Amino acid sequence: MYVFKVTLCLALIVFPPAVHGDELDVTESTLEGFQYQTLTAKLDYLQHKFTEMDFAIKEERKAIDEKLEHQKNVSEWILSIMNQQSQTLRHNLSEVTGAISTLNQRMVSNFMALHIQSNEMLTVQIANANYKRLRKDVQMLLSNQDLAQFMISSGFNLQSVSFRSCKKTPSKRSGKYLMQPTENDEPFIGYCEQTSFGGGWLVFQYRFNGSVDFYRDWVEYRNGFGSVDGEFWLGLEHLHRITRARKHELLVELKDFEGNYKYARYSEFEIGSEGVHYQLKQLGTYTGAAGDSLTYHKGMTFTTKDKDNDESGSKNCAENYDGAWWYGNCYASNLNGVYMNRTDAKSMNWYDNKLTFMGLAYSRMLIREK
Repeated sequence: MYVFKVTLCLALIVFPPAVHGDELDVTESTLEGFQYQTLTAKLDYLQHKFTEMDFAIKEERKAIDEKLEHQKNVSEWILSIMNQQSQTLRHNLSEVTGAISTLNQRMVSNFMALHIQSNEMLTVQIANANYKRLRKDVQMLLSNQDLAQFMISSGFNLQSVSFRSCKKTPSKRSGKYLMQPTENDEPFIGYCEQTSFGGGWLVFQYRFNGSVDFYRDWVEYRNGFGSVDGEFWLGLEHLHRITRARKHELLVELKDFEGNYKYARYSEFEIGSEGVHYQLKQLGTYTGAAGDSLTYHKGMTFTTKDKDNDESGSKNCAENYDGAWWYGNCYASNLNGVYMNRTDAKSMNWYDNKLTFMGLAYSRMLIREK
């Protein structure tokens, strides 16, 4: 629009409007010089305006080009940022997908492990329940003969719930336990004393009321007799297998009929096999208040009324004193003698206790693994 106006003005100047002939004649000479000057001035003015317009247009175009270039750069930058963000997003998405996959695998693995652990815990609970029931059944048994019948009737593998010694039992409560000195031995019922002298003691001889006759033959002393719920003798063969497998100490507990308690303790104790007549092979240092009435018998072999292995010559000490013991010629102690409340060489006695053959009211012999 601006260019059109300039062109129109120029046309009016160059081609002025027509006038009447008279007027033209009068003024033609006068105006000729003035019009030329005016035209020249106008042309110069127009030239100046055109120059200004051209400069303004160039400046405007330059500004537009700069803006376009800026917009282009901004667009390219934005596109680059978007590409980077897109790549980052794809990378993060890949990592998240991988993490989800790994987490899923771990969850599956943990679930399987938990399932296995639950089954194992259930198995252990069932085993513990069976063990408690089995232990309760064992507690009801009175003798090793009852144990043999129980093994046949129940079908249980008793070796899986037996212990090597009273020190190995998980419970610290005194009572009956299944004992098995080695994996090659048959389990047997034993009584564990868990309070006296620190516990862990296996009782192998117990007398307190005279209800059981201890004047027995060789086979009975070898295999054992009585009941662990009352008076009993565990058995020489068990005693041999136990003391052969591991080192043991010995505790002898005594009471007279007035209730006075004394004990004798020996740092070592071991007996040999039946082949050497269950010889008293090892007997350690004595400590206690009852007196030492057993060291005399160290190295002696066991004698019963039907098997004379003592050192008394033609006589049988077991027959003479109604007992069974590691007799020499003949004894300093006779704890398997007759239960009586009087002074008698046939009595259950421990001579060094009172330096007499006074009968005792109570005798208990125990061993403990060292």
